[in-house]
Amino acid sequence: MIIILSLPLYAQYTREDGRDSSAMKPAHQRNPFWDRISVGGGLGLQFGTLTYIALSPLVSYHITNDLIIGAGPLYQYVNNSDPLYDFNYSAYGGRITGTYFLPGRLNNIALLGEYDVWNVPDYYSPFPQITRAYVYIPLLGIGLRRPLGEHSYYIITGMWDFSHSILSPYANPTISAGVDFGI
Repeated sequence: MIIILSLPLYAQYTREDGRDSSAMKPAHQRNPFWDRISVGGGLGLQFGTLTYIALSPLVSYHITNDLIIGAGPLYQYVNNSDPLYDFNYSAYGGRITGTYFLPGRLNNIALLGEYDVWNVPDYYSPFPQITRAYVYIPLLGIGLRRPLGEHSYYIITGMWDFSHSILSPYANPTISAGVDFGI
């Protein structure tokens, strides 16, 4: 069982006339760059005979309302305490992402691209406990977002790993969920 925890952390003040208070700032006080930055990511947790912890924070830049690029670190910890197959490992790396939300009535559907670089244990080497390898993973997929506010949303994605690497930490398809909220 994987539990994903996510909390929207965006708050916005709306004036009595219905206009956003940040839009009321004079032009010299607004910073258009920071208005286009959002943070989010995912957290995966599983405890028991198999313990799994995954952290994948993401910082994104909204080029337009429909086109978003992002980058962030990746971390996984796995511990299997089954007496017949006891193992544990940590994997870490980074990723860059691109998201395009379709126009019009389909604006909650996204086309996704991601490129991950992982440093993982190399279980196919003669010294698997001390040898590590880099795995380069291109991922493509689709997603569905659910707005949580004007500048935040929850997204569920389905991605396909095109690396075909036996060391990849992903299984096809990879289903995940996360949040994105404006700063």
